[in-house]
Amino acid sequence: MEKPKRTTNVFSSFMFLKLAPEFRRLISNEKIAAKQEFENMVGACQEKVFLRTYMITGLRPDADLLFWRVSDDLERLQDICARTFSVGVGHYLLPTHTYLGVYHPDEQACAKRDLEFSFLPKDVFGRHKFMLVHPVVKSHLWYELSEDERRRMQAGRSAVIAKYREIQETFFQSYGLDEQEMIVTREARHLDELVSATRELREQRIKNYTAVDKPVFLCIGRDLREILDSIT
Repeated sequence: MEKPKRTTNVFSSFMFLKLAPEFRRLISNEKIAAKQEFENMVGACQEKVFLRTYMITGLRPDADLLFWRVSDDLERLQDICARTFSVGVGHYLLPTHTYLGVYHPDEQACAKRDLEFSFLPKDVFGRHKFMLVHPVVKSHLWYELSEDERRRMQAGRSAVIAKYREIQETFFQSYGLDEQEMIVTREARHLDELVSATRELREQRIKNYTAVDKPVFLCIGRDLREILDSIT
């Protein structure tokens, strides 16, 4: 008998970082060398995992940038995340929030589309400039509802997202991996559509069954060099 195909676990790490003020006190040449060394390290790691960088500076006081990394190997992901602090600017980056979740790609989609790193269909993540990220914990009352009631409310929520053709929403499950139950990302090409969709989602009945959905991070996708030049 043929063994059932194992469902791919795709692990996602969201690491929010704050630049320590000590870095800004370095002389110009030291800053340039530290940024280049850090970029070289990140570039080498990028060959093994999906990576996107986002600038947070000016939008929240507790983070300057986000590293979003995805891999099908949790230990590899852990090692690469740990190297963030090993060289150059990394010595001056302080983690302020970190979230870990798992995503299960659709097997049919994986079979039909080109894959990145052999496990992730291309253009599933990181297609748009703007992204909201936040953790979610459902209330106990949610689990007391019938399966049909939960399905109806989830369908209503999905209908809101479907109205916005250039918004991609993804859920990363965190049971057994992190404190929250899931992480929600909402990527959008246009900021006004992201704001409108988020407002509509808050008006849905399903929102009454959410116990925790903060902090909420608005992230703007930019190249790492641009971010480092802006915050240093």
